[in-house]
Amino acid sequence: MTFRGFCLLGLLLSPWLAFAQTPAKLVVRNAYILTMAQGQREPVKGYLVVGDDGRLSAVAAGDPPAGLRSKESLDAGGHWVIPGFISAHSHLWQSAFRGLGSDQTLLGWLDALYKPAVKASPEDMYWFTLDGALDHLQHGITAAYNFNFEARTRARNAATADEYDQEGFRAEMDSGIRFVHSMSVGKATALGVQPSYGAEQARVPLKAFLDWTATQPKSPNFLAVMISGGTAFNNTYQQTLMEKQLGDEFHLGNESHYLEPPETQYEQQSKFRWFMDSGLLSKQLIFGHFIHTNSFILAESGKAGAAMSWNPLSNGRLASGVADIPACLKAGIRVGMGVDGEASADVADPFENMRTGLYAIRDKYEDAKIMSPYDVLRLHTMGSADVLGVADRLGSLEPGKFADFLVVDPTRFRTVFDPYASLVFVAGERDLERVYVGGDLLVQNGALTKQDISKVRAEVSQRVGALR
Repeated sequence: MTFRGFCLLGLLLSPWLAFAQTPAKLVVRNAYILTMAQGQREPVKGYLVVGDDGRLSAVAAGDPPAGLRSKESLDAGGHWVIPGFISAHSHLWQSAFRGLGSDQTLLGWLDALYKPAVKASPEDMYWFTLDGALDHLQHGITAAYNFNFEARTRARNAATADEYDQEGFRAEMDSGIRFVHSMSVGKATALGVQPSYGAEQARVPLKAFLDWTATQPKSPNFLAVMISGGTAFNNTYQQTLMEKQLGDEFHLGNESHYLEPPETQYEQQSKFRWFMDSGLLSKQLIFGHFIHTNSFILAESGKAGAAMSWNPLSNGRLASGVADIPACLKAGIRVGMGVDGEASADVADPFENMRTGLYAIRDKYEDAKIMSPYDVLRLHTMGSADVLGVADRLGSLEPGKFADFLVVDPTRFRTVFDPYASLVFVAGERDLERVYVGGDLLVQNGALTKQDISKVRAEVSQRVGALR
């Protein structure tokens, strides 16, 4: 062999030699993997490898290569591996207030919720948010868009409001979940946003919080900051312009609660022009709930590249209605799924969320073929990742993406005719064996491995009791 040929051979072999010499963080073998990758609907009977960076370096059929070394290994025993669920719409702090307004629709329920919640301190909200994030993880949700407590829009002192966002952020970081932190802008009164409170005033706390996050320890769990849109709950176009201006300046996406309750649907529909005229209607906008739409709103939202988050559990609990997901998808609107707050959906259970949503759509259309179990599972994984702008990192099990995955015990499924149907129709929290984020085991058989949940819940109970 010539010297040049020897060098070329060395270049070709060097990645394989490095792969063999550097121990992987984790190898999972003997697994039945539903990757949710584009074009790969057929499950893979094989293995996955997690590198030291917490990303997948291999997902393949068969056995791992001979000689592959790893710091940890798991024989899945034929159990199922799926991507971690992603909630595109959560209010983590609301886990402390379950069961409120049990016979109320949205507006009455909000009154019941915020009567005690507005008394909470920033430290209270740290514990409430931590509890909600850990509960999400226990249910297999490895990433969430979190609407932090809306201190500023609840007419609190502006300086104090900054502490709420900081404490919420700390809780998100401490929990181990991946998260988008959503921050409200504006300052509300009973009649809507204060006319004298414009973008210049709102810019100050937003920039201060963004600067503060830049000083915090770096973590791949922190995905982004986004704006919590308030157009639907305000009576002035100024709010929409403010959100557009600040979003453009700081390059932030926006998720706006919109067209949720039936009682105000026509008033909210009339505000759709505000989204259009301001330019807020774009690929950077996610509509939360988006139930009471019409053909014009759907068509324009699709043309603009907007997205929506579907929250079937809370929509059913609050009698808000059924979002027309097939119509949204047909219009070109990107769709993700969320479990909403644990005071409106009461349980952060993506299995129940998928079932409830699928059944509601089939009821609405009186058609069992209108949406499949595979469709709804994809919406709660890749769909939510796409909506949040993190599909390059999350949502499917593919090399290069973060190793956020679940191990599911299929024993209770009995005979499996369709794995996706079994997951959506049959599976529940009790079938969830393990939850990994970045290849780190965070939940095993329902128990957290890195947090004392009994301590967290005792703290939350004491604090809620004091508020009551």
